[in-house]
Amino acid sequence: MRKLKQCPACGKEIYQYAQVCPYCKSETQFASVDDERAAEADGDQSSETGGDEAPAPEEGHHGRLGEYVRHLKEDTEKVKQEYEEKIGRRYSRSTILIGSVIVVLSLIVLCFFIAVQMMEQKTFSLTTSVDNELKAVIDSVETERYQSSTIVAKFPDRNRHCMVYLRDGRLYFFDALTQEDTEIDLQQLNPKAIVDYEGSGVLNAYLSTNEKYILIIASRNAGNTEFGFYRLTAVPENRELEVIDRGRVLVEKDGYKVSTDVRSASYDANGDRVSGLSSADWEQVAPAKVEKPKRKEEKDDKSVEHQPQQVSVTEQMKPAVDIAPKPAVPSVPEHISLKPVNTDNN
Repeated sequence: MRKLKQCPACGKEIYQYAQVCPYCKSETQFASVDDERAAEADGDQSSETGGDEAPAPEEGHHGRLGEYVRHLKEDTEKVKQEYEEKIGRRYSRSTILIGSVIVVLSLIVLCFFIAVQMMEQKTFSLTTSVDNELKAVIDSVETERYQSSTIVAKFPDRNRHCMVYLRDGRLYFFDALTQEDTEIDLQQLNPKAIVDYEGSGVLNAYLSTNEKYILIIASRNAGNTEFGFYRLTAVPENRELEVIDRGRVLVEKDGYKVSTDVRSASYDANGDRVSGLSSADWEQVAPAKVEKPKRKEEKDDKSVEHQPQQVSVTEQMKPAVDIAPKPAVPSVPEHISLKPVNTDNN
């Protein structure tokens, strides 16, 4: 059985013959195997009892040395094992701590991202707020007016409860609660929104991608040479009309393009300007560009006014030679007839 002793420095149990503690590396001052064997050999020689002969000194030395090496290896393996266990516990704790921090940060980032998306999200789904009764009423009206009207948008919820449709160049709201139609007079909502109701009127209308506006394209004159691009809020209780632009309106894949002979502007599917100059911006810039032709015309008029004065100066100049016409000399007749004089009366 292996005998152990406590290290005087660190107090851990080590081999009783170890001269150096494998833990704290301090000297133990323990008696070595050789010293103890020598003491035992001296005791055996001094005893008077008979018995087997003591082993030879060389054989005893090698046996003690092998035992010491064996115990030293055991202590070294024990220290190594304890160290590995300690490092393993620290590594596992660090891994768990780092993993926990990563999970917490991921949850925080995910929550923040969801919150930002909810704040910035302009579109909303009506599936959760659809009222089946209102939807049935709107669907029935849509079926009745399918042939004569163009359905722009349907809102079968309790907040807006209406359907927007276009018929004969005019825009209408159908209220599903009261089941009444109301014509939307764009000029009454905004005096700047000019619509040629006697001609083409409202040409087309579209629901914005965020489902908050009705984007309207209307004719502004009888010849359809200029269109108005308007944006109407899709709330029956609080309708507001905004004049976005005017000119030739082209419906594109991702939005709208309004252009004239001198400018153009692009708008997204919600009616927000993406690039270019709107009509309001162009009116602030245009006067500076229009003044130049007027000044040129004024200069031409002034040059025309000075021309008669130059002509009068040249007319006053006298030629070097008198070329004024002289009076004509009467011509002499070729035959002269003489009339005789009557002298009988004398």
